[in-house]
Amino acid sequence: MSKKLVIIPALLMFMAIGWQAKGQGATDVLRYSVQYPSYDPVSIVMPGVSSATGFGAYQENPATMALFEEGFFSFGLSNRYVNEESSYLGTGSEFDDNQTNIGDIGLVYKVPTQRGRLVVGGGYSQTSDFNRALSVNARNNQSTITDFYNITADDSLFFAAFDAYAIDFFTTDSTFSETASIFRIGFNEFGQYPGINQSMELTERGVMGEYSAFVATEFQQNVMVGVSLGLISGGYDYEREFLESDDQNNYNFQFIDTDGDGVGETDIDNILSYDTISADFTAFTARLGLLYEINPNINIGASYQFNGKLSIDEDYNTLITSTFDNGVVFEDDAPGRFSYKIKRPDRFNLGITFKELNGINISLSAENVRYSQARIEFEDIRLGGDEDAINDTIESNFQDVFNIRGGLEFVMSPYFTPRVGYAYFPSPQEDVGSERQFFSGGFSASLFDKVTLDVGAQYSFWEDQNQLYSYFDGNSVVGETTGEDVTRWNIMAGVKIAL
Repeated sequence: MSKKLVIIPALLMFMAIGWQAKGQGATDVLRYSVQYPSYDPVSIVMPGVSSATGFGAYQENPATMALFEEGFFSFGLSNRYVNEESSYLGTGSEFDDNQTNIGDIGLVYKVPTQRGRLVVGGGYSQTSDFNRALSVNARNNQSTITDFYNITADDSLFFAAFDAYAIDFFTTDSTFSETASIFRIGFNEFGQYPGINQSMELTERGVMGEYSAFVATEFQQNVMVGVSLGLISGGYDYEREFLESDDQNNYNFQFIDTDGDGVGETDIDNILSYDTISADFTAFTARLGLLYEINPNINIGASYQFNGKLSIDEDYNTLITSTFDNGVVFEDDAPGRFSYKIKRPDRFNLGITFKELNGINISLSAENVRYSQARIEFEDIRLGGDEDAINDTIESNFQDVFNIRGGLEFVMSPYFTPRVGYAYFPSPQEDVGSERQFFSGGFSASLFDKVTLDVGAQYSFWEDQNQLYSYFDGNSVVGETTGEDVTRWNIMAGVKIAL
């Protein structure tokens, strides 16, 4: 197989989270299953299981929508900022990113009735987002990302690395069982590896939202029931630039032939891997909710969100570019497209609200999410073994959790209401301590007649880890992993216009 000499930049590249075959694995199931408080500027602070908060409260309990005293139009924006401090091979690094999207847009209409209450509505509200940012910059004396290319089971990625000179034959046998990382070839002793400088920047962006219609009514006196039906939709984008460079000039000999005359005249200066994933997804969703006003000061509520199947279409690519000391560039890529489904876990919410206590309202809620019941489904029957292995991993490593939320608001006047909140979400993975804490605050202020400004700010933090790639260390396949300390801000602001 001949190498391809490329003068101009080529296409994009594929690189998958966790380096699973074609990028699908337990990490993807978790990514598309997790939801955090972010429905609208009020609901981001106050739980909406047992009280009417904002337009997006139907995602927690559609029955609460019956509590709104008047109809309204709602529109809001969401701005997220994430900062991650990483620790990799004893070296720290820091990276950040931000993104702005529509947070919610919708209409709530209070149907005139002679008795009881009937509220209908519909629109869009944010469900979760994928904002992440990670970087590393360290000297690696044990492995190189090209070691992974040499053992990958993805033929297209293997041959892209071969054509880009990231891997090559290490004997004159010239069979593809006799290849190795280009950084382990050319020395007097095979496998000698003086190390390489590694720099990486990774961003994940995108948002998941729900287009829904809902109805809530007072089924009996002080008993509200509600239902919502919707379409979950959104996009996810992943980009990673991984540069390995010979900054210390350890590879300073002429063994690579770039002009085709059969004589080596140069060596590697750097290898850049550019990985991308672009995914679109959709799923139908449904909820049932119940709320009971025990007395004028206490509400209790409950809701159930059915599990649904998320259909995902991914375009992925890995572009590998090798630059030599003589300035010649070789590159190749491994693009592809893959479709699969994820069965998201069902959710059960319970909440209680203490209201009108000298102008103070307090809401508490608990959400049970059965992550262990999530599953991945491949369309190709030949991937049945991979599907079973991933689902076995989910069942054994994912755990069911209870997410706890609490919020307090003080109705200072008909024109201004400040609020604060806190949430604790345990880690869905037994072996990864990635539990999240959320501190939030905000307010509602009357701007004009029938126009209200809502603002909510949420600060969260947690620990995480990211496997950059895997390689064979001579005994087993191991991973190069970085630890992460993540901090994140989500600022939501919008207006409500009373009808």
